[in-house]
Amino acid sequence: MLINIQFLRFAAALAVVIYHASKHVAMTGANQGLLFSAGEAVGFAGVDVFFVISGFIMFYTTEQTGGGASSVDFLKRRLARIYSGYWPFFLLAAGVFAWARPEHFQSANLLTSWLLWPMPLNQVLLDVSWTLSYELYFYVLFAALVLLGLRLRWWLIVATLLTLTGFNLFRHFILQDFSPERMYNFSFANQFLTSPFLLEFFAGAAVAAVASRRAFGSGWLLLLAGLAGFALAGVVNTLGYDGKIEQGYHVVPRVLLFGTPSVLILLGLLQLEKNGRVAPENFSLQAGGASYAIYLSHTIFLVATMKLGLNSALSELPDLVVQICFSLYCALIVAFSMGWYRYIERPLHQRFKRSLRIKRPSS
Repeated sequence: MLINIQFLRFAAALAVVIYHASKHVAMTGANQGLLFSAGEAVGFAGVDVFFVISGFIMFYTTEQTGGGASSVDFLKRRLARIYSGYWPFFLLAAGVFAWARPEHFQSANLLTSWLLWPMPLNQVLLDVSWTLSYELYFYVLFAALVLLGLRLRWWLIVATLLTLTGFNLFRHFILQDFSPERMYNFSFANQFLTSPFLLEFFAGAAVAAVASRRAFGSGWLLLLAGLAGFALAGVVNTLGYDGKIEQGYHVVPRVLLFGTPSVLILLGLLQLEKNGRVAPENFSLQAGGASYAIYLSHTIFLVATMKLGLNSALSELPDLVVQICFSLYCALIVAFSMGWYRYIERPLHQRFKRSLRIKRPSS
């Protein structure tokens, strides 16, 4: 059941929530404290963890399949999963942002946002949904791989991973294509189709391809190495990139610095689960399942309560009180999302699968 991976999904979603909440703590004028300072330094990289997990799950769930029918079935299952969870929050975001962020609402492309068609971030209605466009792109790429036999699929994943790595390193360090002076001379399609983020998807798929066949040493050492790598990447972000490594100019260093420890954390948790060391099962399954709702809902709530005056109301309170209030707020978002997943998202997902005539279980 990959219990540890479900817990990792929850942790990645929570990291992104803390990252965005840290901005609101700062808006009150309060000191961010240890939790929200760490969240600002590394929390956005929960997305990088998600991408690695997604690549792993894609290979893991299709390892015994191949051919045209399996490829179509794979796409149908992934489309049902992504849109059944996304569309309700898109509608909620449209209502909230029309009221709380009217300028952003007016500049957003609602049709392409609804479809998750790749586009520049300033045209995306629900800001965090830019990652879902990459998910869909990878689904299409992986559906093509499902057409092939498992052995050929593996070699193509490795070849693509190595080719993309070399290509993006060359673009970043030699051609400097991601510099502010050059980046906007390229079309968005050019940037999207060969994005360094694809490295994280293919790295996750490569992990799945070999994880079932061999051990990787101590799970605890791998996990601790990954966590230490994350912490080091946060220090590099803060000191070397002024806390702005998540910006598009630095996407290659971001993927290298945060994608690598994400792979180590994934490997460590897989090895630990093989050895019988698992996170609390019921919580991990529920919270991991709710990670999608946590990810999609939190910015909507943060924007809505800021419009209602929460940030201003907290601005006169001591720093510690502000930090505690936003910590509780993050916990409430998690609690809401777990309820949403159980009573709305999961039944809606089942309806989507029935409408697409999907008979096999979805991951």
